[in-house]
Amino acid sequence: MMYLKLAWRNMWRSRRRTLITVSSIFFAVIFAILMRVAIVGMFDKLIADTVSLSSGYIQVHHSGYWENRSVDSTFEKSPKLEAILNHEREITAWTPRLESFGLASSGDRTKGIVVVGIDPKKENSVSGLSKKIISGRYLAENDKGIILAEGLAAYLKLKVNDTVVLIGQGYEGNMASGKYAISGIAKIGIPEMNKGMAWLPITAAGDFLSTGARYTSIAILINNQNNLEDLKQSLIKQTKGDGYEILSWKEMIPELDQLFQAKLVQNEIMSGVLYLVIAFGIFGTILMMLNERLHEFGILIAIGMKKGLLAGVVVIEMVLMSVVGVVLGMVCVYPLVLYYHIHPIKLTGDMGKSTELYNIEPVIQMSVNISNFILQGYVVLMIAVVLSLYAIFKIHKIKAIEAINS
Repeated sequence: MMYLKLAWRNMWRSRRRTLITVSSIFFAVIFAILMRVAIVGMFDKLIADTVSLSSGYIQVHHSGYWENRSVDSTFEKSPKLEAILNHEREITAWTPRLESFGLASSGDRTKGIVVVGIDPKKENSVSGLSKKIISGRYLAENDKGIILAEGLAAYLKLKVNDTVVLIGQGYEGNMASGKYAISGIAKIGIPEMNKGMAWLPITAAGDFLSTGARYTSIAILINNQNNLEDLKQSLIKQTKGDGYEILSWKEMIPELDQLFQAKLVQNEIMSGVLYLVIAFGIFGTILMMLNERLHEFGILIAIGMKKGLLAGVVVIEMVLMSVVGVVLGMVCVYPLVLYYHIHPIKLTGDMGKSTELYNIEPVIQMSVNISNFILQGYVVLMIAVVLSLYAIFKIHKIKAIEAINS
């Protein structure tokens, strides 16, 4: 306790010196956090957007469906399965889908697309599709219209209330064809999806594909990705013997997970370089502080203060300044991160084009996950604490007379 009191008093005895030391750690924490939350936030958004519109974080489908994704591998509505999904606390929303590949045609233009039959209300709770409508309106339950992705509508030169022709292969080899009025146009952040997706009410999709009231899959939204595997195993156990296959998004879209892991490794390397710069900055501040107080240390040693006690006080003083700098950095950077989480940074020019090459929406939406703040703050604090131990070595080498005369 005595060491702590002495260290605290020393901190505020020279406010300028304390301010410089705290500031160096403060800005180090801010830079480290911003680098981390930018890359994690970008991929969190990419994953959320991709899985909510395609596979879901977890997907339930007929055994073997994912290998060929044929409408022949559909399954009927199951009250038992719905009860299981409604009972699981980790599941925030789920939606049935009837999905198939087809051709969309208008005039002399034709394009291969993914046609998804949806329950409008349940789909909106999973993918938020209604919020992506930029023209027209969202689908109603018994609607006869269709929603086209913006890029697809632009390619086919169609707008709201125009008609699009769909052609494909239906259930058990039946020919699928139909004409649909465009109810709305949706802008999807994922470039590839924006060029080739269309949504029909699930009843209309069942008529189009001749499946009736059947689903190709049920997409599930979950509360916490950390519980992804546990929830998956729980669902497998509860549906054992019912003919379902249950997969996570990492199994269905492994290339997205691999891209995310590769970018994380790249970020770790960049963070390592940043930590090295931070370490030199903090060490330079510590050296400055020690040299500035050399005369003071010499006098204290000359009047009988033990070097061990002096070193302990100085180390505690530096640790306290490090803690203050880290906490202030974390608190002050949070409003900035929150702002750019709500208002993502739009990437333009070459940087925007480079992200689209990876099929990533050209925006940076910073992550507000508190674990990223704690991790970066902890790393910077450890760097500062380890470097402060240099004071022990420096103080034990001090010769009182030389230090007083310095």
